[in-house]
Amino acid sequence: MILLWLFSMMIVIGGCGQSSLQGLEEDLAQVVMEVGPSVVCIMAKNESSGEVRFGSGVILLGGYILTTENILDNVDNITMKLQDGRVINDQEIIGVFCDFETNVSLIQVENKELKPVHLMEEGVENGCLGIALGNTKYSKGLNVSLGTVTKSWIGGSDAYDESLLIWQGPAVPYHGGTPIFNRNGDLLGLTEGKPEGEDGVVFILPARTCVRVNEVLKKEGKVKRGWIGIFCERSAKCEKAKTSEGVLITKVLEKSPAFKVGLNPGDRIVSFNGKPIESSAQLRRLISATEVGSHVLLSVIRRGDNGRTNVVIKTAEHNGLGMRRCPHRAI
Repeated sequence: MILLWLFSMMIVIGGCGQSSLQGLEEDLAQVVMEVGPSVVCIMAKNESSGEVRFGSGVILLGGYILTTENILDNVDNITMKLQDGRVINDQEIIGVFCDFETNVSLIQVENKELKPVHLMEEGVENGCLGIALGNTKYSKGLNVSLGTVTKSWIGGSDAYDESLLIWQGPAVPYHGGTPIFNRNGDLLGLTEGKPEGEDGVVFILPARTCVRVNEVLKKEGKVKRGWIGIFCERSAKCEKAKTSEGVLITKVLEKSPAFKVGLNPGDRIVSFNGKPIESSAQLRRLISATEVGSHVLLSVIRRGDNGRTNVVIKTAEHNGLGMRRCPHRAI
């Protein structure tokens, strides 16, 4: 994979004259100068186990630092270092807000004239350039790498979650939360991890996901997702007939909202508040986005008979699987 990337970059560079290469170099330097001061190095420690994690993040408006939840999960002490050498200790942190499902975290600090970045909220086109700026074990200051960004099919089944992006570039051991910028210095997203056995390929948590989750975390402190307590799938009948006749309930959790209104395995949900249901992913997005405590109307087919039932939306329980974006968790 990395050889393929290098070959493609050689083709691009080979077609450029010296002035073009100089222009590319100057453009990269301009982006680094503009957004580099907003990149933060993070050290998080669990005092009881002694585990120390290193990560990166970026500064947002209002004294917030954006990073990934997998760096901050189950830690007691957080220390951050700015590019100008200033250190933000744990005592200077006002609050830490995390969302496991999307892997988004916000750290609120005392505002020390921090320089924020701009998040790219528009869609990303396949093949756009992505500039990684982060601290690595071997770099003095920021390490800069140029790669390409593409879309993936992973994620996107949650109301707050966009599908992950993929960054392809040099196999540099970046920490989680490393920001990826476009050529204009807009934040495309944060590095989240990489597929096992794949060098030079990194998953990116999109900026659009971060924007959605940030708004909720700042206002509520956590993301509350709607839930009714069912497992479901596309019915074999629908798949064979290629129709959009709903999704089949395969399991109903006891004491859940669905259980309390009498929904059963074998029932087929065909609409949600009048909106036709075509997939379990669509139903999950609709339910998770619905305000907790709301009443929703489900149209259900049971043994060929049509019916309707009102269900009260509750807060989604932790899936207990230790997996983000898991399509097999209860809805």
